[in-house]
Amino acid sequence: MTIPHSENQFFWDGDGQPITPQTLDDLLIWCTRQEASRVELQTNKPIMARIHGRNCRLSRETTYPDDLHCAVEHVYRSAKGLTHLTNGEPLDIAHTIWRNNDKDRYSYRMNILSSLVGAEDGISITIRPLADIPRPLSSQHVEQDILNALGAPSGIAFICGVTGSGKTTLIGGINRERLENPAIHANIIEGSSPIELLYDRVEAQNATMTQLEIGPKGNLPNYFEFLAACKRREPTDIVFQECRYPHEMDAAIQAAASGHRMLTSLHTSDVQSTMRSAIALCPADQRDSLAILLVENLSIIVNQRLLPSLDGKRTPIRSYLTFSPKFKNNLLDSPVSEWPKMTREELINTGQTFEMALHKAHQDGRISRDVLSQALDYELTHD
Repeated sequence: MTIPHSENQFFWDGDGQPITPQTLDDLLIWCTRQEASRVELQTNKPIMARIHGRNCRLSRETTYPDDLHCAVEHVYRSAKGLTHLTNGEPLDIAHTIWRNNDKDRYSYRMNILSSLVGAEDGISITIRPLADIPRPLSSQHVEQDILNALGAPSGIAFICGVTGSGKTTLIGGINRERLENPAIHANIIEGSSPIELLYDRVEAQNATMTQLEIGPKGNLPNYFEFLAACKRREPTDIVFQECRYPHEMDAAIQAAASGHRMLTSLHTSDVQSTMRSAIALCPADQRDSLAILLVENLSIIVNQRLLPSLDGKRTPIRSYLTFSPKFKNNLLDSPVSEWPKMTREELINTGQTFEMALHKAHQDGRISRDVLSQALDYELTHD
């Protein structure tokens, strides 16, 4: 079925070909080269990609059920993937394209679901291209206060934002910087579910990186086993790619409390909501004691957004708060229910709000006046 014309059509080089293992990989490589952040394939719908914050249609015709079946079998490397989908089980997998071991390697994170298209059963595949080598920190406009806080030998650093805000990119840059800096003798152990970034092409100097995938099909079954294994390996840095569940927050706090430098992320929209979410994620039966440990070991909260930049791409805008000993003591002397409000007040007084970051980005020539005005209006209506 041919789809109607759209001003956002951007047809890929292989448009019109059926989906085969070869053409799917060709499509993904093409999307990576266009700097797409997201690719979507759905039964009986056109192929779509998100490029620099805009949705673009990549195919003139819609995909057929057989196209999606072939795609699932290829990335899952088994026909059993379709069986899992039929049973209502989502597939959250990694896919790597490395042809003939040539220098170009392409990595992707995929989420595949059984879905409805009208009244018919279908398949929905969302693909997120990943950097083959993490983007250097020097290219990410990171504020010096953040760099200073990240250099602390211990404590928790939260890198936060909504989906697609560049959290993984920033964490990758932080880890890469520590690996490449000859003055840093760190032993970094990362646990992810699944692994998103690869570091084997980073030219590490005096630091080491070990990556473990967490989950039923991973290297270790859960984050408690991961943390126990970490403690036997004398790490300096422990990285959880993301905290989504109470047991992960518990393990992250315990990692920092045992004297390690802890780096993780949360899906939150601002600094005060990060504080609220971190407390809420602590297991209920241990919330009071874990909340105290959290504050005692909290180093910095960074919340990031991506906005259209003057170069036609997107640029990071960050709000952040470093946690001084004095502010930690103030929190610990107050009811937990007051912590988000106190965090917001401290952010305004000593940190960087999004409003401050927006004005700096405009002064630096990264965003236009229109983008600045729209973003400031958003802040006013959502404060």
